[in-house]
Amino acid sequence: MLRWLRAHSLVLVGLLALPLYLAVLAHGDFRPRRMEPFFPIFFGLFALYVLACYIVLARRRTPSIPIIFLFAALFNATLIPSRPTLSDDMYRYVWDGRVQAAGINPYRYAANAPQLFDLRDDDIWGHMNRLNAVTIYPPGAQVIFAATWRLFPDSILGIKLVMISATLLAGWLLLRLLRALDQPPERVLIFLWNPLLIFEIAHSAHVDALYLPLIVGAFLIRARTPADRVDWRYEAGIGVLLGLGVLVKLYPAILAPCLWSVYDSLGRRRLRLALPVTLAITVAAGYALYIVPGVNTLGFLSTYGREFFNISPLMRLFTNWSPAHRIGWWTLGNYGVPLLIALLSIVFLVFPARTARSAILRCALPIGVYLLINHNLFSWYILWLLPLIALTLQLRPLRFNLGLAGWVFTGTIALSYTFFINGIEQAWALSLEFIPVYALLALAGSIGVRRVWLNHRVQTFTRKTP
Repeated sequence: MLRWLRAHSLVLVGLLALPLYLAVLAHGDFRPRRMEPFFPIFFGLFALYVLACYIVLARRRTPSIPIIFLFAALFNATLIPSRPTLSDDMYRYVWDGRVQAAGINPYRYAANAPQLFDLRDDDIWGHMNRLNAVTIYPPGAQVIFAATWRLFPDSILGIKLVMISATLLAGWLLLRLLRALDQPPERVLIFLWNPLLIFEIAHSAHVDALYLPLIVGAFLIRARTPADRVDWRYEAGIGVLLGLGVLVKLYPAILAPCLWSVYDSLGRRRLRLALPVTLAITVAAGYALYIVPGVNTLGFLSTYGREFFNISPLMRLFTNWSPAHRIGWWTLGNYGVPLLIALLSIVFLVFPARTARSAILRCALPIGVYLLINHNLFSWYILWLLPLIALTLQLRPLRFNLGLAGWVFTGTIALSYTFFINGIEQAWALSLEFIPVYALLALAGSIGVRRVWLNHRVQTFTRKTP
């Protein structure tokens, strides 16, 4: 029996996780006023996920890739019948699809505008947030909303199926990326089995699912680009995929400098103009579908930039300090983050990546800046770190790096939902959410600095030795 358990330990972990996902259906709605059971369910699943990652990374026995995908599909399928009560964003997706089906530009009117009165109902319109706001979702997302509504009119199930399909496609592309980088393909479990991904997509169906296969696809093309020359077809492919990602949710644009600036195998800096050109053309073509006189394709983005939720302790210091000095509390988030990312981008352009792998891994840095210096951080914003975590996480032996910090963050960020227990921010939850991540990042940084210093000393000693 013990021998069988050791041989099939991953299957056992998957079977233990299924009842916890079923408990979501048994419990029913989380909001309003029923949030408490979410936390033992989520953290029980995360503990099993940690065990599954350890099994995969220990590699005593190579797990079956079909088994990993099978359980990922089962976990997602289990949550399909659940009503999306952790978030109500999904209703806006359906509404935007309905508005377009009526022949109306989704950026023209707020949801409560009298011109849309005949489209209102209790099932979709009645559950939406920001009824007085024009939609914020970019044109690429709007195309998917419209197409989904045509296939599944007014269907929550239809939206969920589209989003789940996107994450499974991202998992398949990640599998190919791992193989292209000569890494164990079973690492795809780190992405597919993460309960944060499953709750935010299979339960809440966030639009972030749509850009995941696009950025992983861009990583894959960069990994397969010929190292000895610039091939415009590969560069154009990356540009188009990143452009489509921007059309889904804007911020994948910050990955372009990381993937653009790469030395060839001979250490030569080469211009890769096809990437930025095709990215810009793709984004422009997407917006051209919706830009007409009298519409605002940015929706309530300017208002959203002055809202706050789940502010980290370090950001809290600034938001508490700034009003006394006549500085908007949102300044660091709205202006500091773009400035820091721009500075990082300049560094990447001045010092190109030596390999395709290092170019891909660099993407974690601007994503980390965006996540940690943010005054409006929802848990699903972290999902685009998961493919990079799958490339870098090391548990046996334990390695303190950005992958480990991000991996822990995918668990602790669920504590942001404690706000919805009684509508009050919980200081203890914020501490438990962020302080472990700060500690791991500080430790990883100190180890990295020490490694660079030791390498410098070795090189100096080597040059001085006759």
